[in-house]
Amino acid sequence: MGTPVAAVRKVTAEDYVDILSFYARQMHLLDGLRLEEYADTFTPDGVVDHAHRGERVAGREAMLASMRAALPRYRGVVVRHWFDHLVIEPSGDGWQVTYYSLVTRTDAAGKVEFEPTFTVRDELVRDADGRIRTRSRVIHRDKPDA
Repeated sequence: MGTPVAAVRKVTAEDYVDILSFYARQMHLLDGLRLEEYADTFTPDGVVDHAHRGERVAGREAMLASMRAALPRYRGVVVRHWFDHLVIEPSGDGWQVTYYSLVTRTDAAGKVEFEPTFTVRDELVRDADGRIRTRSRVIHRDKPDA
């Protein structure tokens, strides 16, 4: 008789839909410059690590300060964050999600500029009320291997 295989936790269809809906809402908040509501989609001690530029921000208040400082960069344009190719894996008390991100900026004349592409790794958890929150986000700018 073979060795028993440990039960593997899988992502349920409900979790998958909840996670996609979470990201849609989170990015609508960010793109709509609803910064306080966006920061609230993170755990209170949540971390955003822009690894490609060595900028790590921990906690909602620090996130808000960092985002407010970046606002002048987005004056006169409409910003959209596009996520795709999500790989969702159960991890500890939540999920690890890896995906590709593209950011566009559209000016008043309709000209679209693309920012560099990124690979992002998030750690998501549910809070005591069952809402999904981002505990950790690590952002790597895509670049060719040397």
